[in-house]
Amino acid sequence: MSEVVGRPMRWHPALVALHWLTLLLVIAQFLIASPMRDESRNLVERFELYQLHKSVGLTVAGMIVLRLVLRMVAPVPPPANAGRWLQRASDVVHAGLYVCLIALPVTGLLMVSAAPLQIPTLYFGWLAVPHLIGPDKATYELMQALHAWAGNLLLALAAIHVAAALVHVLIWRDGLLRRMWFGRRWVALRGDQR
Repeated sequence: MSEVVGRPMRWHPALVALHWLTLLLVIAQFLIASPMRDESRNLVERFELYQLHKSVGLTVAGMIVLRLVLRMVAPVPPPANAGRWLQRASDVVHAGLYVCLIALPVTGLLMVSAAPLQIPTLYFGWLAVPHLIGPDKATYELMQALHAWAGNLLLALAAIHVAAALVHVLIWRDGLLRRMWFGRRWVALRGDQR
């Protein structure tokens, strides 16, 4: 890597924290989703799981909005020295991850808003979240399909993201993963400093 003056070597600590917290919450969402749809469970248990799923989803949405705002104001490290097509592929995957992480809570909220059975959304059991639209079966089914599609796309993009990170760590050993961890930020980039 060539020297880049005035740019941090790592991502801002708030962005790093939001990255890893988002990962943990998304994993939790997928773990909650399966038992929540299990019709053999009693209704109270399923209701609680749905409420938790919606609450975590809204939390992820807020974190993504905050992350995007921080990305606009915080200095960012220079792109990895991986070549033009790899950088472009990385940009597409990252954009896709952001789109999915925004689309999932939006389609989820629209789905529950349009559901024939109007069950309130209670953010972590204490704050009622208003429905954005009224019951509409066609909208409900469309949002349900889009929600599932965005979830599957998120899984595929996350797999690509993790695979790329593993290539950087295990094969190229270029220290790229350290940029998304906590540590000294303002260091001129010269070679592979650790």
